[in-house]
Amino acid sequence: MKFHRFQITAAALACLLAPGVASSAANDYPTASRVEFALDCLQTYGNSYEYVYKCSCLIDEIAEKLTYDEYVELSSFSRSSSMSGERGGMFRGTDQTKEAVKRYLGIVSDSKKRCFIK
Repeated sequence: MKFHRFQITAAALACLLAPGVASSAANDYPTASRVEFALDCLQTYGNSYEYVYKCSCLIDEIAEKLTYDEYVELSSFSRSSSMSGERGGMFRGTDQTKEAVKRYLGIVSDSKKRCFIK
């Protein structure tokens, strides 16, 4: 099983580092951030080889729509809004953060459609 995960991880890295995948036309996201996103995405979808391409497509689509700084801010708001208790309250409580989360989730949803992710 470990070898299988290694193959998926290596394939994900190869796809993300291949010329043309992270084109210069897309916003300049650090490679480590793209790989981290793709690996999290792969884990979400059960480490299926099919999702190596879909997850790398997803981060490329997001990069087309958001600068890296916007991505960091909006994705952080999105992750933090589901946090329970007082710490998560500041991310759930304001209209500005609610709009930021809504915008990010909308971009992700649209991008998933374009990358054939259900």
